[in-house]
Parts: sequence; structure tokens; C-alpha cells
Amino acid sequence: MLTRSLYLAAGWFVISLVITLMGGYRVRSGRFVRSLFWLAVVIFLGDLWAFFTFGLPAEILVMSGIAFSFGTAWVIKLPNWNAHGQVTWAMTLLATLLFIIYTFMVTAFTPLNMISFIIALDFFLIEALALVMALTHTYESLELFCRIRWLRYRNESLPPIPGYAPMVSLHVPAYNEPPEVVAATLKSLAQLDYPNYEVLVVDNNTPNQENWTAIRNLCLALGPKFHFIHLDKWPGYKSGALNFALTHTAPEAEIIGSIDADYIVDPGFLKALVPAFANPRLGFVQAPQDYRGYTDNPFTESTYHGYKYFFDISMPVRNEYNAIIFCGTMGLIRKSALQEVGGWDEWCITEDAEASLRILKRGYKSLYVKHSYGRGLMPYTFEGLKKQRFRWCFGGIQILKKHWSALMPWAHQLDSQNRLTASQRYFYLVGGLQWFTDVVNFIFGIFLALGAVASIFYGWFSVRPLTIPLLVIPALFLFLHLWRFLWVLRHILHVSRRVALRSMYNFFSLGWAVTLACIQGLIQKKGVFLRTPKVQGESKTLHALRVTQWEALIGLSLLGFGWAAFIVRPDFKTFWLAVLMAWQASLYLAAPYYSLLSARAPRQPVTRLADLDRGQPVMENKAARWAWIAAMFLVTVAVVGLLIPQPEQPSYTQYQPVEVPPGILFGLEQVPIEQRDNTPTPLPTLLPTIIPTETALPLPTLPPPTVEPPTAVPTLPAPTSAPTEPPPTSAPAEPPPTVTP
Repeated sequence: MLTRSLYLAAGWFVISLVITLMGGYRVRSGRFVRSLFWLAVVIFLGDLWAFFTFGLPAEILVMSGIAFSFGTAWVIKLPNWNAHGQVTWAMTLLATLLFIIYTFMVTAFTPLNMISFIIALDFFLIEALALVMALTHTYESLELFCRIRWLRYRNESLPPIPGYAPMVSLHVPAYNEPPEVVAATLKSLAQLDYPNYEVLVVDNNTPNQENWTAIRNLCLALGPKFHFIHLDKWPGYKSGALNFALTHTAPEAEIIGSIDADYIVDPGFLKALVPAFANPRLGFVQAPQDYRGYTDNPFTESTYHGYKYFFDISMPVRNEYNAIIFCGTMGLIRKSALQEVGGWDEWCITEDAEASLRILKRGYKSLYVKHSYGRGLMPYTFEGLKKQRFRWCFGGIQILKKHWSALMPWAHQLDSQNRLTASQRYFYLVGGLQWFTDVVNFIFGIFLALGAVASIFYGWFSVRPLTIPLLVIPALFLFLHLWRFLWVLRHILHVSRRVALRSMYNFFSLGWAVTLACIQGLIQKKGVFLRTPKVQGESKTLHALRVTQWEALIGLSLLGFGWAAFIVRPDFKTFWLAVLMAWQASLYLAAPYYSLLSARAPRQPVTRLADLDRGQPVMENKAARWAWIAAMFLVTVAVVGLLIPQPEQPSYTQYQPVEVPPGILFGLEQVPIEQRDNTPTPLPTLLPTIIPTETALPLPTLPPPTVEPPTAVPTLPAPTSAPTEPPPTSAPAEPPPTVTP
């Protein structure tokens, strides 16, 4: 029953998601009765397919009753969504939960030796994590498109409050910045349409006196509102400079703003955002970070849309739950709240996001205003983008390491001062965990390569049997989640299919940098930056390839091993493995592709990468060696587990889920129920299957030995593994990841 229930739930998931994306999201009204009616329609459509496929009306009726009750609970739980969003979320969650239960049953009741069981159990836990991450991205998409009533402020501007003009102190940290870049920023701040503000420019540790002297002279020329401070051998990097500025802020200032030294700010910035602070419980307000000069080539355009994803999708959703991130630039923060939490933490390289968590923990409110009030410079080379994403990810892991206990469900019981709501804990916890999807992706790539090599020299081997659901369901998840991701990119960013696809792969191309940052974030305490390989005098093209040499090596290895396995042992299983590994390879080979695109840009404006190279340097080659040592350890453990004999068929194998032949699923075989043979049939076994997440995560799974076809027809040969969907970034991506700066 479990296997057939899984297929039926997957059918409901497909029906509901397809109809929602095809137009259901446009429904702008919602009623309880209408939602129940649509839930019943979706269940009925799935039941029709199941009845003609499996028969067994009593079993289908029981499962439909469970699904209707489950869906009704979510209709009640999500009263501010339309019917299509409610039903799609319920069916997505139901299909995912059943798949997790199914994979657990396969893992738990397959006869394995101790080492193989530990490996299989680890695979299951990683699969479950990846599935949960995929659910978080699905929820975010449905929340944005299917919510019909927004309870918090969502306009792009705040109503003015006559006579309310508290003093604002704008802090501009600078380190080794090009004077012409800083000059453009300061001149834009001089034009602000606001009567009561000051600007503190804090230059810390710039070695070239001529550089910071030019900035000081400009401050003097701009008038009494501008103050310049030069710090020599000052600790704490950017956050150290900001803490110094905080102590030298005018006593009457009530609001602090941090402006990156490359931003050109609109005159109405303060006038538009300051009214939010009339609410004494508001801790900070954030506007989108925007960029200029991105239309020159496909690389900068796709990078720009990657940034926009976070501010156009993730932040509006988080704002509804008072759980946004303070991103520093283009945001304002209450001075008393910042002082109450102890200022900026100098141990964290993403000090702004970390401070926002501590402020929310004190019970303050936050607000996101979705309107661009300034544009800065983004990295115009793939090397710069890679360093920036490494830095963001490292900071996210730092926050997760320090504050994970405050994000747990039982946090209030351990700390009575912790006033984070359940939604705030959820969004901050998920934002940290989503970075690890690229680590999981790397691990799966290793085992896929191991399987390909083993198939070339030794034939197939198994850690866990590969059943039809472990092939069909992940492939279905991959296709639907990729489609949803591209659909969201197109509709929220208003771009073509080609631009959306290029932007999605821009997310994926940074997976190796995120993997290294996750590893370094776990083992390093203080802030680090990634130093990529360099050779003096090489051309731009050669340099572009050199900074992505590890991504190219991983991608070409996956591609080569996969197709070598098919050439040596040509059959359907090796062909499917080769296709799967080609998909995996494309995620890494996207890095040299985008690096070459960035090198061939017709022009590049003055860039500021100094801030990306602050902290303790980590050589990419050295960090990669540690990653490969860990990978070889996993491979060694897997090989040892495979060499140990597996136990004989114990009695607990009877609890394995039965198999449904693929011919039955696709209507190729029709056998009356009473004539179906239930004799278990062994399936071929191999490596991991792949479960998609928003950042293209493949997830390994391997299958049960018992197979109970509901018909008497032979089963089709099962392929070796199935693909999974990608996230984002920042975040995450759908970033990470949502990509979260």
C-alpha cells in the first residue's frame, strides 16, 4: 500500500502544481468552501488515474480520505492563500512525507552489514535534508504568488509624517577604495533631500596615504555635514570601523545608516524610510540593494538577476513574518537598539545580518520596503563573484554556529530573554542550512563517480537497492522543481526563458565556492577570504580558466567517468548514469563558462574588491585539498562496506515496501487484480538517486531487495539513478540559494 500511496500522492502533487503555475496563482480571492471543492477535484483526478492503474478502490478511498483530511488542515492553517496555493502546498508536503517514509523503509529493512547500513542511513538523512530544503523553496514561491491577503506593510513607499525628522548618522566605511568611486558616493549623499543628517567616512588601514587624503579633502569640500576619520592598524575590519563610527556619532542622532563606499544614493532615500521609525518598536528598515552597469554581457546580467531574486522573492516573504535580514547598505537601524545589543560583532564577516538577528531576539520589529533607493557596483568578474559568495556563505555559517541554539523550538525554555517567534527562528535557521545543499551535491557527485568507475572495472555494486520509486519520484521532483524555479524567475523578474535559464545556472556555478566556504566556516573561527590561484602576466582568458580550475576538473571528471562507463558497458543503466553525471557535471562546468563570459565583457567599470579580501586568506588549492581528503575518506569507507559480505535474508525484510512494475504505472500493462502475482522479484542495484533542491542537489538512494509487483507481468529494467532539482543563495538561493547576503 505504501508504494501505491506514494504514486497517488505524486499524482496529486503534479496535478495541483501544474494547474497552479498555469494560471491558478492568479486567483485573488479565497473561501473555505471553494478551497475544499478544489481539494476534492484534485484528489478525484488523481483517483481516476489510480483506479485505472491499480484498481483497488477500497485502498484508494482510504488514501483519499487521509489526503482530504490532510489538505483540509492546511486550508485552515493557510487562510490567507488562495485555494490553488493551499492545495498545491498540501499535496507537495504529502508526497514528500510519503517519499521520506518510503526511503526510510527501504533503508531500514534492507539486509546490510554494519558499515553499509551506516552509509545508507547517512544517505537517507541527507536525502531528507535536501527534500526539506526543496520544500522551503516551494513554500516561499507559493507564499509570494498565492497569498491573497498580506497582513504587514507591503507598499513601495511609506507615508510621510509631517514634522518628524530625527537626526540620521550615515556611516561610510572605506578601505583602499578608488577615490573616484568614493567621490561619487559622497556627492550623492550631499544631495539627500533630508534636513537633519551627518555623514561619517571612516577609512581604516588604507596603506596609501595619497588615496585616503583625496577622500578627506573631498569631505572638507562638501561641508560641515561630512566628517572624515582615518584609522591606522585598527582591528575588526569593516565592523571594527563601524563600531568606531558608532562611538563618534552625534549624541542627538537616533538612526544609523551604513552605506557602502560604491553606492550612488537617491535624494529621497532618508525621506522615504525614516518615517518607519515613528514606531518606537521598529529596530531596522531595509530597502533592496541594487546595482548599476550590468547590461554589458550575459555574465553581469545573470549575476544581477541572481541578486534581484533575494530582494524580490525572499525578502517580501520574510517581511510578512517580521523575519527580514538587515543587509547593511540601503538600510537604517535604530541607534539605541544597536547599542542595546552591543554594537556590531567583529568576529562575524557578515556583521549586518548577525546584528539583525540579535535585535529581533530582543523583540524589535523590522520592515522591508521594496523600492530601490540606490545602486552600487557588483563584482564584474567571476573571480570577484566567487569571492563574494564565499564571504556571504562563510558569514552565514558563522551565524548558524553561534546562534543555532536560539533558533531551536525549545529556545524560549533555555533563554527567557529570547523573544524570537517561531517564524523568525524558522527563516533564520533555514537561511543557514540552505548553504549546505552544495556540500551535499558535491558528496553525491563523488559517489556517482565511484559507481561509474566500479561499473567499468567490476560491474555493479550496491549499498541499497534501487527501486522504481527511487528512480521515478526523484526524476519527477527534479523536473517539477526546476520548472517551478524557472517559472518564478521569469514571472517575478520579468525576463525571457533564456535569461532565466542563464540566471539559474549562475546560481549553480558558485556551488564549489559555497562548498569550500561551508567547510571553512565549520573549522575556522575568524573571518577568512578566498584567494584564487594567480600567475603573473597571464592573459584574461587564461586567468579566467585558472580561477575555475577546480570546477573544471570536477565537471570534466564527472562527464568523463559517466560516459566511459556507458562506452565500456553499454546498456540502459549505464546510459542513465551517464546522463545523470552529465547533469551533475554541468553544474560545475558552468563556472568556467561564466568566468570566460566575464573576461570577454566589452568594458569593466572601476571595481572595488578590496572589501572581499579582508580577513585571513584561505588558498583555494589548500582548501580544495582538504575537501578531497574528506571525499577520499568517504570513498574508502564505502569501498570497505561493499567488500564486507551482506547478511542473509533476515525476517525483517518482509517489511520492505512492495514494488509496482513500471509497465503498470504508464499504462503499458493491464492485468486484473486477481491475476496479479505477488511473488517478490529482485531488482538490480546501484548507486544514489538524486533528490532536487533549489540549488540542484542530487541525493543518493539505493533500494530494497523485495519487489512485489501488483501484476503478473515482468518489470522493466531499472536505471541506476535519478536526477534531482537544484536553490540560489542566499542565498539561498532559490538561492540560499535563497542567496542571502
